[in-house]
Amino acid sequence: MIRAKFILVFAGGFAPSLVAAQAPEAWPGRLRAAMTRAVSENPDVISMEARIQATQRRVSQATALPDPEIEVGLRDVPIAHPSLTRDEMTMEMLEARQRFPGAGKLRADERAAEADVRAARAEHVRHVVEIAADVADSFFHLAELDSRIGILEETRGRLSDAAISARERYRVGKGAQADVLRADLEKTALDDRLASLKSARRTEASRFNALQNLPAGSPVPKVEIPAGAESQMAMRPLPTPEELAKQAEGESPAVAVASARIAGAQVQLEKARLEKRPDWMLTGYWGRRESFEDMAGLSVSFNLPWLHPRRLSERRAEREAELAAARADLSAVRNALRRDVDQAYAELEKNREQVRLYRDTILPQAQINFRAAGEAYAVGSIDFLTYVRAATDLDMYEGESVERETGVARALAMLQKASGLPLIVGTPTPEETHDHP
Repeated sequence: MIRAKFILVFAGGFAPSLVAAQAPEAWPGRLRAAMTRAVSENPDVISMEARIQATQRRVSQATALPDPEIEVGLRDVPIAHPSLTRDEMTMEMLEARQRFPGAGKLRADERAAEADVRAARAEHVRHVVEIAADVADSFFHLAELDSRIGILEETRGRLSDAAISARERYRVGKGAQADVLRADLEKTALDDRLASLKSARRTEASRFNALQNLPAGSPVPKVEIPAGAESQMAMRPLPTPEELAKQAEGESPAVAVASARIAGAQVQLEKARLEKRPDWMLTGYWGRRESFEDMAGLSVSFNLPWLHPRRLSERRAEREAELAAARADLSAVRNALRRDVDQAYAELEKNREQVRLYRDTILPQAQINFRAAGEAYAVGSIDFLTYVRAATDLDMYEGESVERETGVARALAMLQKASGLPLIVGTPTPEETHDHP
């Protein structure tokens, strides 16, 4: 009996979460719990949050004046006969200096730090969305592998029954020994495929655990997704690729990162233009003399950056090139976003269409063909090889149907990574991501 074991997760509308799960809480709860753990425990996320905090600390630093300087020493001490009292110019001196950057420079440094914070936070949102999508992709890949293993075990049972029938027919002289050998060969081939699938399952379980910062060998229970909601979910329309791409361009964290880098490059260009403004140095000193009156002084000095016009012009040209590169990067991000959204959307639509084709046509035909082959073999109308082929064909089509069904959910995860939008239930929204650090 053919069993559709997967609920297809589809998206609809423009809500922050475009996926609705109308199923028992077993698998949706497991998926949400895995996403929550990955977002809170994944080392890459923790590292990104720490970098955001470090970047935020730079904003207040940017407006602080440079450190003042204190100098203590002796001045004008005679060399031949050192003394602190013989010469009136000899003194114990305390000098203090404070540099003041040119007008607008500190504010430009502050805006540059703020742009770095915006870029880091947007990068964090993108990273969280991608990790959540990876968790969903891994979860449904495990579901596919678990169902494929179950299908192969059922097929192996069918071939075991066929082998018993072949031996009985051979025993009474109605079958050939080659049929018995063929049945054993097919069972061995299935054992080989089962071993490969179980190995792939261990590998995928390691990936699923690693995303959640769990030991690679932690047990991952079988992922079972009950049937019954696929047809209802399939009726919920997605936005068109053009609408989704437009929404993604307005909300994608990848676009926000590129835009923040443009803002940062603009500030750096402004800083290069401000370099022609001199920095000021305020200096004051107090001198203590042993036998004479103490002395004090105050002076103001400034540098002359315009005496090196070539350096200033080259710095401005460097910053202008960096700004042009940042603008080109934004165009490239938008182009890649539209391309990736279109590709993921096409993959989603392909899987949805193939699911309907397998469910309504291919699998019923394969099931009828297997039953007919079994009945025909029982009465001797077909040879054993034809019967085995019908059984293995049914196994193949059941496995491919499972791949298409889980492919819908995995394509949605791909669409989430491509668009940067939280399309899957359980993915933190940008507001929740910003609040997390």
